[in-house]
Amino acid sequence: MTAGPLLSLRNLQVELRVEGGSLPILDGIDLDLAPGKVLALVGESGSGKSVTAQAILRILPRILRIAGGQIRFRPNGSDIDLAALSADGGAIQGIRGRQIAMIFQEPMSSFSPLHTIGNQVGEVLRIHERLSKIEARERTIGLFDRVGIPNPASAVDRYPFEFSGGMRQRAMIAKALSCSPSLLLADEPTTALDVTIQAQILTLMRDLQAELGMGILFITHDLGVVAQMADEVAIMYAGKIVERGPVRAIFKQPLHPYTINLLRAVPRLQDLHRRRALNPIRGSVPSLFEMPAGCAFHPRCEFYMAGRCDAATPELLPVGVNHFVACYRHG
Repeated sequence: MTAGPLLSLRNLQVELRVEGGSLPILDGIDLDLAPGKVLALVGESGSGKSVTAQAILRILPRILRIAGGQIRFRPNGSDIDLAALSADGGAIQGIRGRQIAMIFQEPMSSFSPLHTIGNQVGEVLRIHERLSKIEARERTIGLFDRVGIPNPASAVDRYPFEFSGGMRQRAMIAKALSCSPSLLLADEPTTALDVTIQAQILTLMRDLQAELGMGILFITHDLGVVAQMADEVAIMYAGKIVERGPVRAIFKQPLHPYTINLLRAVPRLQDLHRRRALNPIRGSVPSLFEMPAGCAFHPRCEFYMAGRCDAATPELLPVGVNHFVACYRHG
């Protein structure tokens, strides 16, 4: 455990390289994740959630680059600015997988079909922990047992196609936790699973997080998952944080119109009886090439004020205890 945030993003800016210049993907992201806590990053597709995780781990596609800001990572009392490290250098390679691990949305694409799952999990241990093949195999069997994979001693010799979706995700979690990282980045880890398996995976992650004391940045668009998993939540729209705070505060009193609409769009049983199962947000996240002036949400906002919302971008300001919102008419 460390004093202060485990992870701090300050004015993080990521740009897309285009002919003749660049376009902002992330525009001044500020986030804090405390040790042993879960921070949910929520928003529609195209909001910049996955790019944020890729920037932290320094695995951005080559057409993207960090244009400014800091990514402060503080494991075991140290303080590292990940944004200042070379994406291909030895320093970040020593951090990836060991101190910061990542779980992806579709584990089938994250495992090689040519090697057994046990071999691929053991490879992480051989690289970072300098274990022999025999030692790595024994540790992998223990990890498989820990994450609830049946018959772990034989499961290590199976190939990814021999695992169900839920079992592959458990194996991905075992791989991510093999070196007991301080920080886990989980990018939509349950989206491809049915609701029963999803609940099992979320319970497993929460139990392991409490046991190991990890910080988790949990990327999702599912507010039900947020309610189950997170301690704090940050709402992201068009490359900016528009609201963040404790989960209870955000769910009880959302202040940004986007947050209000996200919560309103969640299906409720009483709406099913009234044949109004869905309340979608009109419009869509703007394209990078057609970003509106001022607040990016204003073309979809029912509280839009001409001459103000389309003239200047509102700052993310405190409105309560650890509660921040970027809106001229918050609440």
